[in-house]
Amino acid sequence: MRREHMRDDETAAPAVLMVCDYSLQYLGGAQTAFLRQAEALADEGVRVVVLAPDADSLALRRADAAMSDAVRHPIVTIAPPRRGTIPVLDLPLLGRAGDLEPLVAATIRRHGVGAVVVHSEFALAAAAIAVAARTGIPSLHTVHTFFWRAPAVLAPFAPIVTKVHATLTGIREGKRFTGSHPLNNALRTMTLRVAERADIVLSPSKHQAESLREAGAGRVEAFSNVAQPLRLASAPSADGPLRLLWVARFAPEKRLDVALDAMRLVVDRLGPDRVRLDVAGGTHRAVPGVEFHGPVPGERVGELMDAADAVLITSHGFDNQPMVALEAFAHGRPVIVSDPVLATEFGDAALGTPTPDAAGLADLILRLEADRGVLAAHREAAVAYADERQPAAHVARLQQLIASV
Repeated sequence: MRREHMRDDETAAPAVLMVCDYSLQYLGGAQTAFLRQAEALADEGVRVVVLAPDADSLALRRADAAMSDAVRHPIVTIAPPRRGTIPVLDLPLLGRAGDLEPLVAATIRRHGVGAVVVHSEFALAAAAIAVAARTGIPSLHTVHTFFWRAPAVLAPFAPIVTKVHATLTGIREGKRFTGSHPLNNALRTMTLRVAERADIVLSPSKHQAESLREAGAGRVEAFSNVAQPLRLASAPSADGPLRLLWVARFAPEKRLDVALDAMRLVVDRLGPDRVRLDVAGGTHRAVPGVEFHGPVPGERVGELMDAADAVLITSHGFDNQPMVALEAFAHGRPVIVSDPVLATEFGDAALGTPTPDAAGLADLILRLEADRGVLAAHREAAVAYADERQPAAHVARLQQLIASV
């Protein structure tokens, strides 16, 4: 289904075609980064065309935002026909890349596209990169995670993953990742083979950029996701409990249990009233000092951030640049991270735990509860980090990268 929101103008500056294989109705980290980039480009006056499953949800999002914002520049949205959904991955099945290339080519011609930016590793992204190469326009591939992880017990399924990806993308040759067990290798090879076909690979974090270069992805640029506009709130009162917030997908790699186990240790030491943890999402569990809020809209997440002293990120060895970190920084809140690599990535905007387990997290929480003044410098660093990644700066840098191809 296709919905036009602007008239074509052959004399206008070239448009940017943004492509994603994931449904835009579900706002995971990749989709959130994708939508924020599309909106940043449009709001800076760049013509934007979005090609993705359920792309019309972006049109509705923009229409809702226009009710409160003075100006919302239009975005063309195109949703390719869906043929089903791939189980487990919950990935829209759009057909093979070869079957999608005519749609991509027609979109590029009709809308005067001058660059293609993809945010996924499957059929639609592969089709877009292939057509861009034939058309002679730059292609950029944003990798949201190269650190795919699956249980080692599922390693026998690696050949199936490889075959399905090759069938969907038409890519059967290229570099292989070999640094983990067979299924992880297959998943990371999947990303690598799409990435090596783009003119530029964009990594929101420096540490993932290094991993992609080591794997042979080609030209890799560390290029942050877009931070939302600053929405700074005053620091929470020091008279009440130390308040923490956990926001993420409820998936094993996000390690919510580490946060819950840490809270048990903290409550054992201090009682249930000195530290409070809010969990955005999930179903209630009887954990002292923890409140589960169930599914909450984005505005409510913002309110919880404003009420928090810091935001927890308990993943380890998985995340690239969690969008929740950028959101926290835009609210003037630092993050507490279990992953020492992320702690380095975010500089003083993050506080790293001494060890990546619950005991290490509990130790840091206890120290912060005893002296909240420690957080002041980290709040300032969080604001500075978000300020450097505002939409206008992001768009200017992206245009420089496109022009460099």
